[in-house]
Amino acid sequence: MLKRLLILLLSACAFARAETFLSMEPLEPLSSIKQRYTAARLTPEPADWLKPNQYFARLTTDEVSGSLLLLFEHDDDARKKKLAELEKAVANLPPNAHARSTRLLIRQQKEHLGKPLDNRLALVLIRWIPEQAVALSELTSRYGKPDEKRAGDGSRGPTFVWSKGVTAHMSDDKKSARMIEYWFTEDDLAVYFLRRNTASR
Repeated sequence: MLKRLLILLLSACAFARAETFLSMEPLEPLSSIKQRYTAARLTPEPADWLKPNQYFARLTTDEVSGSLLLLFEHDDDARKKKLAELEKAVANLPPNAHARSTRLLIRQQKEHLGKPLDNRLALVLIRWIPEQAVALSELTSRYGKPDEKRAGDGSRGPTFVWSKGVTAHMSDDKKSARMIEYWFTEDDLAVYFLRRNTASR
């Protein structure tokens, strides 16, 4: 029954998924991208805005023109905090079913933290800078009208946002996109976790 419910939810969420780019999955590990394209095609990209838990890389591929940049991040700090909370909680629990499930969660957290860094770094953003700007008409024919339009400022031009997980950084005349970012929506992440849970049953 639960498995059937998960499959129904998965089907429902699939209609709300964001646009994909090169079939990359939300939270896909860096190790998976390296395996698909080879590590030599990924080179670290320096950026002064990067956080300690993030990794920014340039991907060289013949599948698209221009520059393709990928942002990965890990949640080690959050997992370590959760692990400490679980270990504190289980110390005061009697040996019952609740204690066993808590110990299982502890083991899962430790197993994840014990993985190589490339397996812990998960894809959260794809940035594409095409060789030639993409016409707004092409974007609207694919995604519909933008859900949000932001005015430009001194450092960046106008920005159009689609709730499907697409952000286009536009030219000053707003007729073409100079850079497009693909990010993963809450629906994307829901589908990802439902697929993972369904596959593990």
